[in-house]
Parts: sequence; structure tokens; C-alpha cells
Amino acid sequence: MNEKAHSIRSSEQRKLTVFVDIDGVLNTEAHLRRQTRETGESTNRNWCPLAMAHLKLVVEYYNGQIVVSSTWRYDKSLEQLKALFEENGLPPHYVVDVTPSLIHNTSGPVTRGDEIRAWIDENLEQKQIRSLRTIILDDVDDGLTPFGDRFIRCDPKIGFADKEKVKRVVGLV
Repeated sequence: MNEKAHSIRSSEQRKLTVFVDIDGVLNTEAHLRRQTRETGESTNRNWCPLAMAHLKLVVEYYNGQIVVSSTWRYDKSLEQLKALFEENGLPPHYVVDVTPSLIHNTSGPVTRGDEIRAWIDENLEQKQIRSLRTIILDDVDDGLTPFGDRFIRCDPKIGFADKEKVKRVVGLV
């Protein structure tokens, strides 16, 4: 079994899978403005430290795994994404995969929700799906409403730096 498959399969021991968008969740508008104020420029490689601290707290406490659902996956490899998460304070072993890019595989409209469902169907056995604990952190509802309270919609200004969003995650898990 390859390393990726082993990491995902070992999710039986994991209590939480977190599907994460980056812009508007970890890379917040407020943080970009703060960077510009403090340094005269901003970079999207330097994400909001508080949002990252909250994400780290959640995945460490719940032995979680991160699956990147952000459009960043279109032009960055999994290894590059892991490096970005590490640069921003999260150990890369928590980042296990990216959702598939279904837009290239179908002629009809595709939502982020479709891609998350495809990832779950492809990577988890049926018995795991029933007991799967998932959280989706995103600032846009792109087919995510059917996930109900598992979809945590973040305000793009403050993203996952909002402690009320963290409380919602803790309350669900």
C-alpha cells in the first residue's frame, strides 16, 4: 500500500476529516490588510496565524486529517500544499490529500460539494462513511449546504480565526 493510501486508510483511527478551503478561511482579508499595513505589501503565502492556530488545535485534538478542497490544488501539488501548511505552522503530516478536480471529467456543472463527495466515495469504505466525522471549512457555499451542520461557512474577512466557528466544530465532533 502506498504512503497516501496508508495515510487515508489509517483514518479509521482518526476522529475527524477536515475539508479546507484556503482563501477566506486561512488566508483572510483582515490578515492580508494587516500585512499591508505592517510591511507595505501582502503575500498569500503567509496565512492568518490565528486561523492556523485554530486549525492546528482542531486537528491535533481530534487526531484529524486535512483534505484540501481549495482551488489552490489546481496549480499546486500535494507536496507544495503540505509545504505551505508547514510554513504556516501546521505539521505537514496532517495534510493527506486534495479533492479531485471533477471539472475536467464532466461536461455538466460541478460543485465543490460534488468533489468532496467524490473524495469520500473514493477513499473511505462504506462502514467508515457511516461513522465518518467530517467538517468542511469554506467561505462560499458551492454545493455544500447538503452537508448540513458539517459545513462551517466562514466570513472571508476573518475566516477560521473566528472563535465561534471553532466552538461550532467542537460542538459537532
